[in-house]
Amino acid sequence: MAEILLSAAEAAEIAGCHKDTIRRAVHFGLLKAQMVGKVFAISPENLKEWIEAGMPNHRRKSTRKTKTDTQPPESSGNSDD
Repeated sequence: MAEILLSAAEAAEIAGCHKDTIRRAVHFGLLKAQMVGKVFAISPENLKEWIEAGMPNHRRKSTRKTKTDTQPPESSGNSDD
C-alpha cells in the first residue's frame, strides 16, 4: 500500500500559507520531507506536527518584533548623583 504524500502546494493549501513558506521550512529542517525527483513530498503527519508547533520558519524570529524588542532597557536603580 502506498503512503499518501503531499506536494509543497498541497501542504501550503492545508496550512493556509504560501508554498514558499513550506519550502523554506523544509530547507531549514523545520518541516520533515523527502525528495521525490525534484519536488518535496510531505507526509500529512509531519505537516500536522509542524502546524501544531506554530509553523516555524527561519524568518519569523528575525522579522517579527516582540515586546522585549520594543521596550526600553530598564535602569539599574543605582544613581550616583
